[in-house]
Amino acid sequence: MKVLEKEKGSISQEKNVKKIQQNNNDELKSKRDISIDLIRVIACLTVIGTHLCLQVLNQCYNRIDWSRLLEKSFLTDGVPLFFMITGFFLVNGRSYKKIWKSTALKILLPSFLFVLFTQVFYPFIVNQESFMWCIKNFNINALEILESILKADVTYLNPTCAHLWYIYSYVKIVIWIPVLWLVCKETKESKLARRIMIGLSILKIVLGDIQRFITIPNIGAINILSLIPTEILYVLLGYELFAHKDKIKNNKKLCIISLIGYVGINLLRYKIEMQYMVLNYLTDIVGRENFMEWKYTSINIISSLFLFMFLYSFEIKNKKLSNIILWISNRTFGIYLVHYLILAKVDLYKFEKIEKFIFELAYLAIGLIFTLILSIVIVVILENIKKFIVRLFKLLKKKLLVENK
Repeated sequence: MKVLEKEKGSISQEKNVKKIQQNNNDELKSKRDISIDLIRVIACLTVIGTHLCLQVLNQCYNRIDWSRLLEKSFLTDGVPLFFMITGFFLVNGRSYKKIWKSTALKILLPSFLFVLFTQVFYPFIVNQESFMWCIKNFNINALEILESILKADVTYLNPTCAHLWYIYSYVKIVIWIPVLWLVCKETKESKLARRIMIGLSILKIVLGDIQRFITIPNIGAINILSLIPTEILYVLLGYELFAHKDKIKNNKKLCIISLIGYVGINLLRYKIEMQYMVLNYLTDIVGRENFMEWKYTSINIISSLFLFMFLYSFEIKNKKLSNIILWISNRTFGIYLVHYLILAKVDLYKFEKIEKFIFELAYLAIGLIFTLILSIVIVVILENIKKFIVRLFKLLKKKLLVENK
């Protein structure tokens, strides 16, 4: 009887501990701004969609596919959203040391492991050799990897690292953070400095847009505008949104206006892009699609601002939906890393023959769901492997301590 009572007591204690942990988790979730998690998930989906989207220059038929251009026009704001989220949490009280520590462990280390993996298994990823062949014949050139990392050109290693340019941009932001802290304050001087930086950055981008269509005399003094990287502009805009978040949050009127603005500006982007592509029809493929790049146009600034405000003003009441959004949001960086490998493995070129708009949309929708789910599965498996390794190290450490005693 006493044994049973003890067992019942231990079970009830375990239940109490679980309840306390659950309450703590619920408290943390309530403190999280689920709207930002929604923006992070949408940004991640947009990035996947950008890489999934078929080439605007249909290489199978050697012509411009205008419906693909329309699709791509709505899929270029993923990275700006991520940068604006960084600006949104710029003044969250973390020390510069903690920011670098978090960047090293959560961004740089996984990215480096990704580079190593792609170096070893690249023939398997692109369907040239088997997985076991790669293990038996792997050859890592440490100097080559180091050189490409220092040159900020990891695409030199292999094409599956092309999306890692974002890591360099993120590190650039981290380097700028002490300066950004000085201007991201609600004092008169800081506001003035911040808005001068934003104004000069936007002016640089607008001039770049104009130069795509008409020739502007090369004025050397204009080069000073390039001192502020475009990534920093998005971070500053993210902070401005944070400073006015109470006016945006759950604002139904702003939600509708932002949605209309987002759709309208992207239809305008589509029309401008059509004109740009016609003017540059005899240039190379990259030249024809280069205008779509997120960092080059003022339209991207307006579009990403509208999208951010729409999603942030969108009210989410359903708890189950909030939990799903939060769960995916916590894994967006892992999804961002691995999704590129899935796309390379599938070999998207086989879908280039798709012509009808409705089939292109179906391809995008199915491809997006498939890539997201498979990426999440891979990320969860990697998380469990990491947990297992951590537990193993803890057990070994305990064992060594006991043996030493």
